[in-house]
Amino acid sequence: MALNGRAIGASALVAAGVAAAAIVGQLPAFGSADQTMTVTPSSAPQSLLCPGPAIAVGADPADANALSATGKPARVAGTAKGAKPKTVVLGRGEVSGGAAPRALSAAASDRTGVLAGAQVEQVTLGDAAGLAAASCTAPASDVWFAAGATTTGRTTVLTLANPSPVAAQVGVRVWTENGPVDAASFSELVVPAKGRTAVSLAGVAPSAGGTVVRVTSTGGRVGAALEQRTVRGLESGGLDMTGPTTAPALEQVVPGVRVLDAAAVASAQRADDYADLQTVVRVLVPGSAATDVSITATPDGGGQPVTLGRRVAGGVVTDFPVTGLPDGTYTVRVTGKRALVAGVRTAVVGDASGSVTPTDQPPASDSTSGGAAVGSDAGLVGGDGPVDASGAQTSSTADTSATSTARGIDFAWFAAAPELSGSAAIAVVDAPSPILSIANPGAARTVRLSGPVSRTVRVPAKGSVAVPVTRGVVVLSGAAGLRAAVSYAGDDALAGYPAAAADQQAHPVRISR
Repeated sequence: MALNGRAIGASALVAAGVAAAAIVGQLPAFGSADQTMTVTPSSAPQSLLCPGPAIAVGADPADANALSATGKPARVAGTAKGAKPKTVVLGRGEVSGGAAPRALSAAASDRTGVLAGAQVEQVTLGDAAGLAAASCTAPASDVWFAAGATTTGRTTVLTLANPSPVAAQVGVRVWTENGPVDAASFSELVVPAKGRTAVSLAGVAPSAGGTVVRVTSTGGRVGAALEQRTVRGLESGGLDMTGPTTAPALEQVVPGVRVLDAAAVASAQRADDYADLQTVVRVLVPGSAATDVSITATPDGGGQPVTLGRRVAGGVVTDFPVTGLPDGTYTVRVTGKRALVAGVRTAVVGDASGSVTPTDQPPASDSTSGGAAVGSDAGLVGGDGPVDASGAQTSSTADTSATSTARGIDFAWFAAAPELSGSAAIAVVDAPSPILSIANPGAARTVRLSGPVSRTVRVPAKGSVAVPVTRGVVVLSGAAGLRAAVSYAGDDALAGYPAAAADQQAHPVRISR
């Protein structure tokens, strides 16, 4: 047995030596050059989702919860190299009437340039009228919104569109001024393949003065948009459709915030139930810990900034009122010692002295009361037409059966913008006074605009500029690290959306062995 044991031990040593030699043989010799190679993976096709028309809740007198639409938004879409994207019509889901969402796709960005798209709709039919302009966004599995309200006269609808061939399981979490909402019915939404699901937030967060929403999905990425309508008595208070804001971070930058006819807004907001015409910065710090928040609103092109700060409780929605901003375009920076999400709301009043009585309607005796506190700030509650070569519709498709009031009121939620990488493509729709705002966190930069506007723009150090643009796809070159947004403003119209960080080009990868 001893002899057999020694024989087995010797065999094991020999086997171990052979294995070690084999391993050593695979290693590079000492002092030899690394064996490396560089590969570039194939770039994935680009895709965007256009959310479709504004959606009304309860427009059918027989069903107070029914969702309906009447509009057909006009779109502008294309790539940085002038390619026209492919368009696929998605299902309408439970929304009756109106156009369906659109899925846009184009070849990889290294072949056609970055894809961009946006839509616009001037809503004039129904109890709320206003301008709804929104960008077409890339499908995602985790997005945030800092917008919306569900107090009396305010409705907020979340739209989810799924371009994939399989259903997406979606969870929605909502925060209000009272904290996070426990809503099991929102944790297991199903968005059908190549379809749409739309839900009213009033079902899970009634009487919310301000909302922040997080959407997460599995089984497929979705495109999401949030729409708010406001009606005060018989007077339209406007509407807006907004895309996602950026994920929680220690700093949020909101470029392109438009302030128009501030004096008329200040006069109108003194009336009962009109406090939410006030310019506010909405902030949520997820979690339970409080933090100090600082807000700075700086005029594009330079000027005296307005700065304020407050300690914010964790897990509750807080609206910071910002007063004293003269007319202009601003970049708003929000910073905190804990990660936060942010958005900015402004409003426009076309004629503060105009009648508040809708056409062919009797005078309203009393305005609807409202004014739930948001955080610590009481009173602040929160089939298409022909398409041209750029992918834009050439004819207006807005309804013309106006029910708006003598003085036009509208509002807009402006989302925080992501950092751009390399060149960016930005779709500009046909809406009043389009302006491209570019914000720069570092040293002075020079960028190049091409497309319908061709010029060189110098962006000052730690500053921002506002550049008038025109309809089409604007290409911003040399934009790495910058943030940008397009905004629109008229006598009774307000809207805006950030430029997306849509660099989907595959980059070389170095592999060593």
